[in-house]
Amino acid sequence: MTSDTPSVYRDGIASRLFRDVLKIRHLRILAALDQMRQITKVARAFNVTQPAISKQIAELERELGTPIIVRQGNSVAFTPAGTLLVRHAKDVLSRIQRTEFDIEALRKGLGGNVRIGVASSLMPTIVPEAIRLMIQAAPSCVVTVSEGHFGQMLPQLYAGDLDLLVMRIWKPFTVEGIEQLSLGREPLVVVAGTDHPLARQKDISWETVLEWPWLKAASGSLAADGMSEFLAEKGLGPLPGQIEATSIVLSLSMMRLIPCLALFPERLARYHSARGELAILSISTGGYLSESNCFWLTSQTDETVSLLRECLVQAARDLFEN
Repeated sequence: MTSDTPSVYRDGIASRLFRDVLKIRHLRILAALDQMRQITKVARAFNVTQPAISKQIAELERELGTPIIVRQGNSVAFTPAGTLLVRHAKDVLSRIQRTEFDIEALRKGLGGNVRIGVASSLMPTIVPEAIRLMIQAAPSCVVTVSEGHFGQMLPQLYAGDLDLLVMRIWKPFTVEGIEQLSLGREPLVVVAGTDHPLARQKDISWETVLEWPWLKAASGSLAADGMSEFLAEKGLGPLPGQIEATSIVLSLSMMRLIPCLALFPERLARYHSARGELAILSISTGGYLSESNCFWLTSQTDETVSLLRECLVQAARDLFEN
């Protein structure tokens, strides 16, 4: 560093900690502790003793000159300094993993065309970031995206016309010859136009929302069958409504025109709510379709498809953990 560099970076704790002490293992421990909140669980995950993990944390605290965790019974919580350190640790680990994508793709010279079928509610969430990661890692690759529901696209997966499916599910199930991987969970929320009579009500019941027309999933889809089962468990009938459509763009337009209801991914709903384009209703969906899964043929061995699957995992982690 030059003589113009502030002394805190030349000689202070920042210099020694980040130049000589902080290692990738520290970052992984911090990220794991943020997720598990117990030193014993982190030690088990890293296959080391609990004192070994405590020693790593104490080393960081000594160099920082301030605590980064506080113990609360069997669990731990992060101090403000620890919270800041964890946030940057997870960011660095994410960048390292993305670098691994890029180098591995470059080494293998991956290319070709990868074809994926995606549920409409995942189009504006996981998929765009996964595609960005993919074309960054494999610039010669072409990603073709089709929108639809599971029942509609499963035959195309079997036929080899699609390489991956990215769908929401409600309850676990298996399909012969198909592998699947959970990408994470994000709730769906019930939304309405800002002028809808329910937009300003609190503690709304399912009996009340069933008095209004809905924008429904296509008949025979996982989403439609799951909603019917969800309502039947509550002793209620099917969703009312004459429009079967799950397009986000169409839903936004229809909710401006008629007093209908729809289901949106929570983060997307909050984005459009902040823009004054819809209202999120105060009613629980009970985990309906909250899990996103990736599906592919058991016989699939194409490395380009495998890379896109890894990109989907990374994109989902970025979305659901931030």
